[in-house]
Amino acid sequence: MILNRYIFREILKSQIITLVVLLLVFLCQSYVRYLARATSGEMQMEIINRMVLYSIPSIAYLMLPLSLFVAVLIAIGRISSDSEMVVMRSVGYSVGNIMTIALSLAFITSVICAINGLYLMPASAAAQQELTRQAQNDPQYLPIDSGRFVSFNSNGNEHVIFIEEVKGGNGDKRKLGNIYVMTNTFYGAGRAMSTARHGHMTTDENGFKWLNLEDGYRYEGPLAPYGRYRVAGFKTMRMPAGISQDSSGSRDEIQEISSSELLMSSDRGYRLELQWRIAPAIAVFVLTMLAVPLAMVNPRQGRFSRLWQAVLLYVAYYMLLLSFRNMINAGRMWVFPGLYLVPVVFALVVALPFNLKRILKKRISPRA
Repeated sequence: MILNRYIFREILKSQIITLVVLLLVFLCQSYVRYLARATSGEMQMEIINRMVLYSIPSIAYLMLPLSLFVAVLIAIGRISSDSEMVVMRSVGYSVGNIMTIALSLAFITSVICAINGLYLMPASAAAQQELTRQAQNDPQYLPIDSGRFVSFNSNGNEHVIFIEEVKGGNGDKRKLGNIYVMTNTFYGAGRAMSTARHGHMTTDENGFKWLNLEDGYRYEGPLAPYGRYRVAGFKTMRMPAGISQDSSGSRDEIQEISSSELLMSSDRGYRLELQWRIAPAIAVFVLTMLAVPLAMVNPRQGRFSRLWQAVLLYVAYYMLLLSFRNMINAGRMWVFPGLYLVPVVFALVVALPFNLKRILKKRISPRA
């Protein structure tokens, strides 16, 4: 039917535009966040673009349901405010047709959400973690620069290095001058400081990085019970160099686990993670059932007259979802039905009352 194709095309077009805009906005936000971490030395500049690329599935996790919700509000709201709905009413076009078209798009979006949540999100999380590990083991990505404090973690000791002068290219080609290495600066035992006039980075046959210090001194202490320091001079000294895991920004390991492994596990955290990945696929249908009646406005009201209601309902849905997740994590709620209870409650308490009057009518009245 021509009207069905017309409404389907209008909603789909609005959804694509909305999704692209939302993705661009949040990708720019992610890029700025990663850039700030790279500037502070917590991340390497060379991997920012790939880290942002791998963050697309996690952003799409929320943006896919929101894009359809907004698209229905915009498309149906425009049709209603431009009096096109009056013409449709005159030929007996029912709300059931509009709801059917919207739910068909919701089904397509739900499938995409399921694929994204169950497969793409864990794969991208694992790829981000693997990229971080490779950067930590690659000397050319070592975030050493002139006048910057960099943290290292080796053999259980925390090291803070400051280099006044860095010359040369990347990795092993860098020539370091006036190096200061502080070990366990904030700990009561094992505190030490090493200084060197020159230094450079090397990589052994196993691919591990070493910081080589030349022509310097090492200060250890204070030594109990006299509070004195031990001073030793050296011609050469080397120490393992690795980026601290605390500053690498690694993600929770459960996000990297495949959905099939989560499905086979009986662990509470694994079951909750699986429900969280499926949640957007179910939320699409509930939000679509809300968006259709909210978009059916009077031409005098304007297409955005109920936008504030839509925003509040969308926020309320995800706040309820997060609340249930926190209660399950805290052990104050059963893991089953768990998050599946949220769309059921929201559909019965909110979506059904919004649609009840129109469901009882077979045709859309001009005064409806």
